[in-house]
Amino acid sequence: MKELLEKSKINYAQLKSFIVKTVAKNLSSLSEPCYFPELKKNLYEFLKVSGLEEKDIREFARRRWKGRKEAKFNVVMDPAANFYIFLLQYFLDKKDTVAYQHMMVMYMIRQYSNLMHKHFKFCNPDVFQYALETLTKTHLFARERTISNAIYYMSQEMMRRWTTSLKKNDLDQIGKFMQESRHRISQSVKSFAQTYYAASEKGQGIKSDETATDSAEDDENSYQEKSTEKGIRIIEDIVSKITIYRYKDVQAQEKARMLSKINASLATQIVNKLNNTKYSDILRLILKKYIEELNSMSKLCGKSYTDHVRQLMSLKRTKMKIYFKQQINILILDLLKDFDYLEKYNSQTNQTQFLINLFLAYYLTMILKNTLCISSGK
Repeated sequence: MKELLEKSKINYAQLKSFIVKTVAKNLSSLSEPCYFPELKKNLYEFLKVSGLEEKDIREFARRRWKGRKEAKFNVVMDPAANFYIFLLQYFLDKKDTVAYQHMMVMYMIRQYSNLMHKHFKFCNPDVFQYALETLTKTHLFARERTISNAIYYMSQEMMRRWTTSLKKNDLDQIGKFMQESRHRISQSVKSFAQTYYAASEKGQGIKSDETATDSAEDDENSYQEKSTEKGIRIIEDIVSKITIYRYKDVQAQEKARMLSKINASLATQIVNKLNNTKYSDILRLILKKYIEELNSMSKLCGKSYTDHVRQLMSLKRTKMKIYFKQQINILILDLLKDFDYLEKYNSQTNQTQFLINLFLAYYLTMILKNTLCISSGK
């Protein structure tokens, strides 16, 4: 490891930023059927910001395992896997917990992608989604609710079991880690592939929007059901991005701030405080309630988006016990309390308070908008 570190020219800030962005992008994209994360492109980018070339990591893998029993296993001799482990150990040495956690997720994403490419020679999105929704409750993908959550769960397991060995550079244990991490993911991917091909042979699948009937497309209630179903799958990924991976959508923040006209510093503090797992449940509820209010894609992806959000936030009366505006207000009060702004908020006019709430509503729905509208081609 020392030789590879001396040869490298790591741009620390750039490397960490790239890891965070790459993990967030992949976890979000995994909500879409038949998405297999890129391997070569990501590897080249990691090498670039580390100042290394492919031949460097090939030599590193050969040197690390030369003369050892593990050298006969392809999974252990894989240069890219050894490079990713090098980065895991690098961040551990730097005591950068956040970067280390993201790198472990990236390592598991790579395992998942390798295995998906191995088991899926072709992929039909409708059959893929059907297979995912008919898995047994004990299957990892079903138990953790989404593939993204499953990969995150496995990364946490690997950190719990192998962090000490990685810190010590214990090659006996690192070899076991490489084999176990692949095996654990392989079990889930293989059983999922079996479910997929069984469904494919029987002609089972979930109808896509393109094959739906004209009457169903025109029916408002049918549209809302489809929109809600798709939205719920994506909500889980968005909540994970914000609370676990500390994702911040700078573009959405600025647009929301301009629409609500609140102070830039206040907007930044609100967005920063959202990056906490204690807000997972309420974020999930807010986005779910927003989705339930949609009866036309134009209200999310079209010109009526901003007016629709403002109308929801201007609601005066409702018979609903739990609703979008209400939950936004609950969340904003908790966030403001976190950075000692609540007293000032309570002293301001109703209009100013409304605008602060409106900022949060725009920010969260814009993240959903960017995900749903891009993935649906709107």
